[in-house]
Amino acid sequence: MNSHNDTTQRMRSNLMDQAPDSLIPYALVTLLAVMVYWSQFTQPKDLLNPRKTFEFSNIPRLKRYMENSNSLDTLASGAARFVGKPYRLFCEWGELTILPPQMIDEIKSDKRFDFGAAASDDNHAYIPGFGALMHDPVMPKVIGRHLTKALAKLTSPLSDEAALVMQSVITDSTEWHTLNLNEHISTIVSRMSSRVFMGEELCRDEGWNNASAYYTRKTFEAMMILCVIPRWLRPYIHWVLPQCREVRRALTAARKELNPHIERRERIKAKALARGEKPPFDDAIEWFAQSGSELPPADCQIALTLAAIHTTTDLLSQTMVNIATYPEIFTALREEIIQVLSEQGLKKTALADLKLMDSFLKETQRMKPILIGWRRRALEDITLSNGTTVKKGNKVVVTATHMWSDENYTNAKTFNPYRFVPKDNEQMSYLVNTSPNHLGFGHGLHSCPGRWFASNEVKIALCHLLLKYDWKLVDGKRPEPVAFGMAYVANPEAKLLIRRRKEELDLSTLEY
Repeated sequence: MNSHNDTTQRMRSNLMDQAPDSLIPYALVTLLAVMVYWSQFTQPKDLLNPRKTFEFSNIPRLKRYMENSNSLDTLASGAARFVGKPYRLFCEWGELTILPPQMIDEIKSDKRFDFGAAASDDNHAYIPGFGALMHDPVMPKVIGRHLTKALAKLTSPLSDEAALVMQSVITDSTEWHTLNLNEHISTIVSRMSSRVFMGEELCRDEGWNNASAYYTRKTFEAMMILCVIPRWLRPYIHWVLPQCREVRRALTAARKELNPHIERRERIKAKALARGEKPPFDDAIEWFAQSGSELPPADCQIALTLAAIHTTTDLLSQTMVNIATYPEIFTALREEIIQVLSEQGLKKTALADLKLMDSFLKETQRMKPILIGWRRRALEDITLSNGTTVKKGNKVVVTATHMWSDENYTNAKTFNPYRFVPKDNEQMSYLVNTSPNHLGFGHGLHSCPGRWFASNEVKIALCHLLLKYDWKLVDGKRPEPVAFGMAYVANPEAKLLIRRRKEELDLSTLEY
C-alpha cells in the first residue's frame, strides 16, 4: 500500500515538474488566437479599411491607405460599397465617420459640428512649435472685416508685385527654360500675398521670406511623420523626433526675423499717435493687432501663409498644368483677358467678368480639391436625421468623391474648361460660390473666408502669366496630382517649360 502511494506521489511530482514547459506552446497558441480575434473581430463591421490578420497596430493599414495615392481608390470603393450610408474609415485624422454627401446640408451650419477643433487636432497644434497651425477664431474676423472689404484697392499692389516677382523668378528669357512649379509659383504667390499681408518693404525681405518658407516646409515634413504615429503617443514622442525639434528651431528663427520689423512699426505708430495722426499701416500685421489675436505676430503671419499661400500656390500650379494639358485654351483665355481688361481696366469688377478663366479655375478645383475630405468635429453627442450617432469628440467627414460622379456633373470624370460658363440666361456659378456638389472652398458655416481674395489673386497672376508667357508640358508628359491621405496636391515634382512672349496688352498701363 505504501509502495503504491509512493509511486503515485512520484508520478504527480513528475507531471508537475513537466507541466510548465509542456503548456507553454499551448499558452502561446491561445494568446495568439486571442490577439487575432481581438485584431479582427472587434473591429466595426462598417469599417472600410480594417487591420489585416496578424496586424496588431494601425501603422500598416495607414501606410496602405496613404501611399501611392491609394486613398483615392479607397474612398471611391467606400462610396460604391456604402451608397447613401455612413461608414467608418481609419486615416491620418484617426478613425472617423464618413457621411454621405446628402448629409452636408444638415450639418453645414450646425454649430455643434466644429471645423476649428478638427483642424487644430489634425494639424497637431497641441504640439509645441505647431501653434501657428492652431485654428485662431480671430483669423476669419480679420479676413472678413479687413481683407475682403479691401479687395477693390488691392488689385493694384497685387498686379505690381506680380510683375516684379515674375520678371525676377521666371525672367524675360525668350528661350524655353524650366519652371519648377513647387518652388517658383510658391515664390510668386508668397510675394503677391505678402505685399497685402505685410506691406511693400517686408514682402521683399529675404530673411523673413526664407525663414517663413523654411518653417512651412519643415512643418509639413514633420506632419507627414506624425500622422503615422499613434495619436496617444504624439504628445510625448515629438520631444525626441528630429523633425519636430527642427520645426521649433525654425519657428524661433522666423520670430527672430520678424521681431525687429514689429518693434520698428511700434515706434512709428507711437510717434504718429503722439502727433495726433493715424498710424500709417493698413496690412494684416496691423489687422491682427487691432483684433486682439493672442498669437505672436510671426505666428499670425505664418498661419496666413499656411492658410492662404499654400492653397493658392496649389490651385495656380494645377491650373498651369491643366492649361498646358489643353493648349488650345491659351487663345480663348488670352482673348477674354484682352477684351475685358481693355474695356474695364484691371479692376475688381473686371476680374469677375473673366468668366472663362473663372470656369477653368473652378473646374480645376472640382477635379482636384486640395483636400478630399470636408471635416467637422462633434462638440457634443449628436444624433443625425438618418439615425447616425456621433459621439462628442468624434470627427465626421464628407469626401469629395461625389464631385466626380455623373449623378452631379455631366461626364464628371472629364475635364471641361467651359463647364461653369453660363449658358443663355443661366446664373454664373463663380469659383467663390460653394455648394454641396463643389467643396473646393468648403461649404456652410466654415467655408474658406479668404476665397474672394484667393480668386482675385489667382486671376491677376494668370493675367500676367497668360499675356507675358507661353508654357508647355515637358516632353509632352502631364505631371499628375498626388493624393497623400486626405490631401490631394499638385505634383510636388511638377515642371513646365516656359518662355517670354510679347504681350498684346500692357497691364501696367491699365486703370485700377
